[in-house]
Amino acid sequence: MEKRAVVAIVNFNGKILVGKKRSDSPKVFAGLWHLPGETTQGEETDEEAIRRGLLEEAGIDVQVGKYIGEHFTPTHERAVRFYECFADSDTIRCGSDLEDIQWIPRSEVVSFLDEKILSFWPREVLDYFSK
Repeated sequence: MEKRAVVAIVNFNGKILVGKKRSDSPKVFAGLWHLPGETTQGEETDEEAIRRGLLEEAGIDVQVGKYIGEHFTPTHERAVRFYECFADSDTIRCGSDLEDIQWIPRSEVVSFLDEKILSFWPREVLDYFSK
């Protein structure tokens, strides 16, 4: 199965979950706030990867809803798929890949995140937050 990433737009009572990647991370979003995501492993489905990743990095279980859109990484190595998700609780904890994690109002997501992050979003995700 192809290697791909999945990103969760996690909703709870009008707020969206965001995490701040560790500053010492070798990943491209080091030190930046972003929507949580995960790379699929083996034969894992997108839903399985999202649920595993959110348990590991935020300590929450989610219901995976509709597919929003996708883009390819700048190097075109993999697809990145975005999904709307719903949390049953707002109780979160910061996992090992993150410096911080929090809920922010949906209306503030685009202004809260760095332009570098937004540049990787497909139009459908930007539209999702403009509603």
